[in-house]
Amino acid sequence: MTRDGLFVDTRSHWKGRIGQLAASFAKYEGGLLHIGPDGADVRIGLERVALCLAARVRLVCTSEPDSPDHGQSVLIRQENDPAPKFHFLEEGCVRLGMRVAFDLLDDEGHYHGDGRQDIWIYPEGDLHVTTSIQVVDRRGHGPIQDVYLEALGDPSFTQLRAGDQTVTDTGEISLPFGELLPEKTVFLSNSEEVVALYWARDQGHVWEVGSDHGPLPPFYASHWPTGMQQWARGGMGWTCRGESAGISASLSANGPTVDFSWLREGAVEVASEADATFSATLVVSLGKFAEELAPRITAVQQPLPPQVSGGTFRCYTEEDGTYEVGQGDPTGITVTFPPDPLSRTVRPRYSRRKTDPRHRGGIAATIDGQSAPFQLKSEGELTDDICVPMEMSHRNDSVDDVLLAARLSPDAPTEIRVDKLPGIQATYQSEITGVDLQRRAGNRRDIAVWSSRNPDAPALEFDLFSGAVHRLTDLGSTDPVVWEMPMAWFKSCGISQHHYCNCIKEFALEENGPDAVSLYTRSTNPNQRAQSETWLRIPCGHPRLRLEVRMRLKILEQWDDANVEFSDIFPYPSRLPETWFHDAVLFAQRGQTMIKYSYRPDTSFSTGGDSDDPRLFYALYPSARGNILTLIDNPQHPDRKLHYSVCGNYVDIHVNFNPGSVPVPAGEIFEINYVCELYGDGSTTVDELKQIGQRSLEAGDIIID
Repeated sequence: MTRDGLFVDTRSHWKGRIGQLAASFAKYEGGLLHIGPDGADVRIGLERVALCLAARVRLVCTSEPDSPDHGQSVLIRQENDPAPKFHFLEEGCVRLGMRVAFDLLDDEGHYHGDGRQDIWIYPEGDLHVTTSIQVVDRRGHGPIQDVYLEALGDPSFTQLRAGDQTVTDTGEISLPFGELLPEKTVFLSNSEEVVALYWARDQGHVWEVGSDHGPLPPFYASHWPTGMQQWARGGMGWTCRGESAGISASLSANGPTVDFSWLREGAVEVASEADATFSATLVVSLGKFAEELAPRITAVQQPLPPQVSGGTFRCYTEEDGTYEVGQGDPTGITVTFPPDPLSRTVRPRYSRRKTDPRHRGGIAATIDGQSAPFQLKSEGELTDDICVPMEMSHRNDSVDDVLLAARLSPDAPTEIRVDKLPGIQATYQSEITGVDLQRRAGNRRDIAVWSSRNPDAPALEFDLFSGAVHRLTDLGSTDPVVWEMPMAWFKSCGISQHHYCNCIKEFALEENGPDAVSLYTRSTNPNQRAQSETWLRIPCGHPRLRLEVRMRLKILEQWDDANVEFSDIFPYPSRLPETWFHDAVLFAQRGQTMIKYSYRPDTSFSTGGDSDDPRLFYALYPSARGNILTLIDNPQHPDRKLHYSVCGNYVDIHVNFNPGSVPVPAGEIFEINYVCELYGDGSTTVDELKQIGQRSLEAGDIIID
């Protein structure tokens, strides 16, 4: 199975992998970007580094009179920032997106401005990197001398080509942007691999055509310019700030170095913020041969405008390599590309204006009549506004953008169709809402599941950080009935990262509506001693909101504890009794029941001991928000028996296994299946629930008349 693109925590780096390509961001070194083939999930996380990209600024420092660097020319390195901020923009089957914000710090720790990068990663082997550098505080610096993006290639690259010049041993190339670089491409290569670094134009951006942000309000409704276009202060591209812009490239025994310079060997005295702002997009493509990369370069530099029915084609955006298509008909759109001899990959991005109706149902997409995967994104309720960094508690809106990738036919037009239908959807909640200048906010990576059966609230949110379902909400309701439901194995009452297998390694939306949402996750504890897998399916057509879950734990090296837990629902937002809204828990197995009342505020611990039945039914009841019914099936009974209990702190329900010998050795496997449904209200009686429980235990599924 092809897994979706995902960011993985390798402790010192964030690694994004999609297809065979991976990009790694240094957590404590300014978000420094490394690109190469995927490797083990430790340290940098790459098999090897094909290319490293780093922002550089050189200026005369006047920040602190008594400092050793006062009045000196200093080089500011991106990696000098020990605490960059990472904003997760997108994860999915079509692409990955990350925004990195870093301070411009010199070696003495003086702050000289801000650096930002948006990086978009595609499985075909392409990365679009937009960098914005802003030097501030005129009192803290004299002339700005150099501003550039430094590309460091692997030492195995033995050839460097730029313009009509080639270096095959050692040597240097220095060329200004413009007529001497008409192909706008630099190649690094050896006998087995080639890297192309290229751009669409020397100056200018797509703000004017890509945005419908007019001169008059309401601005909130508009298709907003990107953050990078706003930060550019009216100028974008390598030549946006002067005639000295160009590339400097060299090849040595240490590998190739290419500097893409907005400014080099200058002495710019800043008169306005625009003088000290530098922005441009660089595209990086990896392949085996230069001929293989030619169509990908052409796709960026010479886009192929489509015909659109049901909407408006705005522009091609080299920032992220997408064709922006605005919604017209709220029910769907058709995008048709002409025959393409290059058979390039195109990526239409179908967007709604904020005044268009929200769609909280299913999405269906086809390419030439065949079903096609797609990626859904919500920008949330805020604007990607650089002037107003705001914080939201949850970004749980429905789809704003539908993104697809299609390989064009060389012989016939390619027709891409997107329809908005009744059904269910899973939408990534982007953090693309400005940059938190004080870096106070925590990162979020949530997927909201919406259904046309409840347009007022998502059914649930799935958190890629915790590996848990959050805010499970019944059909027709806006109030959650469960605040958190872990979906990865863990130690009961664990107090360390080591106790939780929720460091995500793989993710896939195997179904994304309209009939069901199905997702898969694979995760481990930090040192990868044990591995958790979860398959979660939410059908749309069932009479009640239903979760179908299969979970598997494999001990890779060792498990140190006397229990392994798979279920511990937290129904309430706090431990305060006034926030509780159920009275009791009913446990049922064939021939026996147990009720645990929540005598607010006194609950007292209760346990059912080890189970002699492979099935367990429980109901948390009664509540106007819905009653939680769960049927658990243990396929490993009687070798592994279920253990269940109610917490003595507040009403959370533990279900786990006792593994026997401790530590649990490598190779041991634990499996479980369960279904969870929301049913009834505050009038539902315990006798009715007992009958449902016994029927369900006998049938192996929740059975309600």
